[in-house]
Amino acid sequence: MKRVLFIVNPHSGKVRQKQFEPIAREILPPDKFNVDFVYTRFAGHALELSRVGVEKGFDIIVAVGGDGTIHEVSQSVIHSNSALAIIPMGSGNGFARFFSIPSSVKKALKVIADAHEVVIDTVLCNSEYFVNVAGFGFDAEIGNLFDKNCSESRGGLNYVKTIVEEYFSYPQQTGRFVINGEVIEKKFFMATIANSNQWGLNAKVAPEADITDGKFELVLVKELPVLDVIPATLRLFLNSFNNSRHVETLHLEDFTILNSVPRLMHMDGEPRMCATDISFKIQKHSLKCIVPR
Repeated sequence: MKRVLFIVNPHSGKVRQKQFEPIAREILPPDKFNVDFVYTRFAGHALELSRVGVEKGFDIIVAVGGDGTIHEVSQSVIHSNSALAIIPMGSGNGFARFFSIPSSVKKALKVIADAHEVVIDTVLCNSEYFVNVAGFGFDAEIGNLFDKNCSESRGGLNYVKTIVEEYFSYPQQTGRFVINGEVIEKKFFMATIANSNQWGLNAKVAPEADITDGKFELVLVKELPVLDVIPATLRLFLNSFNNSRHVETLHLEDFTILNSVPRLMHMDGEPRMCATDISFKIQKHSLKCIVPR
């Protein structure tokens, strides 16, 4: 019998406690699964709850919410004997979309009931892990603004609106990267470190990313001329963003960006301000995940 802990963000749009628990108990039959439910009450609470779940030996720990909830829950599940499962309820759901985890609650629960497990890579950024994507530059700025201004009305349209409002005023950045022991200065509009292939909403910033190959993709996007914005955006949804002349993709196991001033970044969409150098290192085969066959 498998022990399953659901860590539920009650602020996610589709979570209805009175409906969710009975459905979960119905799809995960008691002769095969022993299920428990806990609900987050504040930012960072999912991390605490997942740590307790790992310590108690739950076989599967389920993040019920968006990418932020998944990010918190995964911190304790990485390098543990527990497996991560997902009921996607966010606005972008990039990590869930990468694995084709259904947006339907019932269908996502059936994936958990099937309990098909894969072992994937994650990325360590200084002392914090991420499972999907991280970045600095324009995407970090958008993520920060979205987090501050759209907390009560999240969704794809608000994300697009924020991008349009900020795009033409955001300056190109310069960074000093330590790659394979060499310091290289590069200009970029945004830099994405991709473990999976997409930000969310099937916008695939790294279409060739393989989450089990022991490498991540560093995607450097140069400032786009106005006439190239729409073609480049279309490439995100046509699996060809890496073929744009404005995009450079490096396949790496680790690198560092040197900071002389604090730099805004995000991990799995969660904004962070980093005052020190930022180091990224692949964590090979460090996380068990429950995904569709």
